Amino acid sequence: MVCYFTPMKAGAYKLYSTRDSSFWCCVGSGFESHSKYGEGIYYHDDKGIFVNLFIPSVLTWKEKGMKVRQQTAYPEEATTGLLIDSASGGELSFYIRYPSWASAGAFIKVNGKKIAVTQTPGSYITITRKWKKGDQIEITYPMSLRLVPAPDNPAVAAVAYGPLILAGEMGTEGMRRPFHDPSDPYEYYDYDYHVPADLVHALSIHGRPLTEWLRPTGNPLEFVTVDASGKAVTMKPYYRIHRERTVVYWDLN
Repeated sequence: MVCYFTPMKAGAYKLYSTRDSSFWCCVGSGFESHSKYGEGIYYHDDKGIFVNLFIPSVLTWKEKGMKVRQQTAYPEEATTGLLIDSASGGELSFYIRYPSWASAGAFIKVNGKKIAVTQTPGSYITITRKWKKGDQIEITYPMSLRLVPAPDNPAVAAVAYGPLILAGEMGTEGMRRPFHDPSDPYEYYDYDYHVPADLVHALSIHGRPLTEWLRPTGNPLEFVTVDASGKAVTMKPYYRIHRERTVVYWDLN
């Protein structure tokens, strides 16, 4: 089943709908939202194609005789490939979104050859040429760690890795089973998560760079705190964590 929304309270956990006793209209709207991703992957103007989202897909632009196949496991990996399945031979531009989080730069290859990138994060990278069948574009945005402060309090922040928000795994102490919402849907907003009083939700970083107190574990997209939280806390993408307490926003000391 699915979540209505995901609480950001330190120590909370995801609550799921049930098949017949808790199901909300917003759950249906959520399913509709997923079906709309395809609407925004590509746009175009008279001269080229905007690549907005990095999602495996096939684009057919009949008027220009162009068919493009996007191959990627983003955001699980940093590289996306565009393969030209067919082309009319005329000059055409690709405008590739350069995400604002990509502070480590962009690396673009066309048919294995690196090309210079002069644009900056938060814009689009333009590649213009006469394309032919079999041409390939390889796009890599290296991911790096950063803090995302709360808008109203810079002493509270989430940890991001590239486009991903990381959450700390906080175990299952005091959690109720099964992990679904009470039958009264209005209780959802003030649901008692029975958060343990000693749950860690502060990081003592003393201004140190992220890479000094948050280290890779060796598992993909997974990190662990070092001398920052009293005990080692594993952090991984929030969407990967289920049936366990989490911390997303941390008090920074």
